[in-house]
Amino acid sequence: MWLNQKRKIGLIAIFAGGMILLVAMLIYVFTNGQPKTPVTCKQVTAVLSNLEYTTSDTTDAYLKQDSHLKNSVAVETDNIRFDFFEFDNDNSASNVYTHAYKQILNYRNGYVEDVETEEYYANYRLYSLKTTGMYYLTIWVDNTAIYAYCDEEYTGELGEILTAIGYQS
Repeated sequence: MWLNQKRKIGLIAIFAGGMILLVAMLIYVFTNGQPKTPVTCKQVTAVLSNLEYTTSDTTDAYLKQDSHLKNSVAVETDNIRFDFFEFDNDNSASNVYTHAYKQILNYRNGYVEDVETEEYYANYRLYSLKTTGMYYLTIWVDNTAIYAYCDEEYTGELGEILTAIGYQS
């Protein structure tokens, strides 16, 4: 009798744990699993101007590297570097993300203080690294890509840009 009661408690615990896991997965899918809407270079330029950044059209400089580039814009201040790329296809944007990802991996020091973040779902990929006082980030959404970096103390500024364009919650 005591053994049956213990078995029932175990089954109830397994069932409850399974339900909690299912609810957590559903919350994740409905909050993070939705595709992001890619923005255009024109929209990013407007957002950056509204945030009072001076932008540079870098299209000609990067067009030599990929003829599928439609537009690109950059911001470079004493605090941050932010590059946004818009292509006429998803593969070129994915290539920029992959190249930036590999570049960022070179900055890892293997210290305990290194913090890496990787997110991916639907049409969105993000990789970031915080190491030795620097923060590096790359994002891919459909036909767009971002590569950015800043001193660790200015991650809030970078986050403000990403939130304003809808690439970060």
